[in-house]
Amino acid sequence: MRHPIILTGILFLIFVSCSKHPSDSTTRGGLMLTGIKSSKGSEIVSINLDSGLVNTTPINCYVVGSTVYDPKTGGYGYVDCDTVFRLTYPKTGDIIKSFKLPGHVSQAVIDSENNLLVGRYGLYTYIDDPDSSNNANLQVFHNYILRASLESGEVLTNVELDLGDGVYVCSHFYDPVENLYVMERADNKLIFINPSTGSIVKTVNIGKPLNNLVYNPAGKTIIALTYNPETGANYIEVYDPGTGEQISNKQVNDLGYYQVCIAGYDEETNCYITVSADDEVVFINVSSGEVKKTYKLDYHLSDVKFLRR
Repeated sequence: MRHPIILTGILFLIFVSCSKHPSDSTTRGGLMLTGIKSSKGSEIVSINLDSGLVNTTPINCYVVGSTVYDPKTGGYGYVDCDTVFRLTYPKTGDIIKSFKLPGHVSQAVIDSENNLLVGRYGLYTYIDDPDSSNNANLQVFHNYILRASLESGEVLTNVELDLGDGVYVCSHFYDPVENLYVMERADNKLIFINPSTGSIVKTVNIGKPLNNLVYNPAGKTIIALTYNPETGANYIEVYDPGTGEQISNKQVNDLGYYQVCIAGYDEETNCYITVSADDEVVFINVSSGEVKKTYKLDYHLSDVKFLRR
């Protein structure tokens, strides 16, 4: 296996506690990489991949999958162990905004047009077991969809949603045109959720699990990096999320194992970005599947996000 396919719906994780810096630039402008280094104490690490400039900020702990890049402020946000969302400026570590959430929000996205944080969290409740003779309890898991204002911190929506047997951890995005929060369910269907109401307004059958999913707003497509055990190769796949139709499928020849839940798309270069198991940032041309550039990181980072300045 090149990577694990992970389902969520009954589980959240908390983490407690670069490079041979390139002198050349693959693109115009500054492409920022920000992630979390968890060895010997956790810290946010931000790297300008064009200049090689590195900034670090110590943190205590964070919820896996809660990290986001806010394009409006350039801030990198995460949910801490006390369910507080913290939006920080990566260059200085200054807190731009912080506010309390009702749960450990993960699979987080940003609705940049409306300046909102959107995500999922889960809570357990206990009910009496009707089949028990000694007053035993049953544990019941509930999924919630949340919207919170990045300006005021006010929680605008907090509604329960039935996600069936769960959703894939690394297969979600926000559709800014329709204002819908999209996840891939365990039955390999994209579910389009109105985050204001928590209702599923549309389902689209993809027919297979898509890992390390990113959304291309310009092309209104989704891009995934998948591994085919029959051929032993990785592929860049592009889909129309509205219909589930596969638009292209290109083999990637110069990529072995890659890290789960790390993906980005750079519109300027038409490159899909991931990080290999050897901690190399890899730029893959979506049209051809060709690896265009790599940057070697000096250490392992998780929850990596990419933003072009």
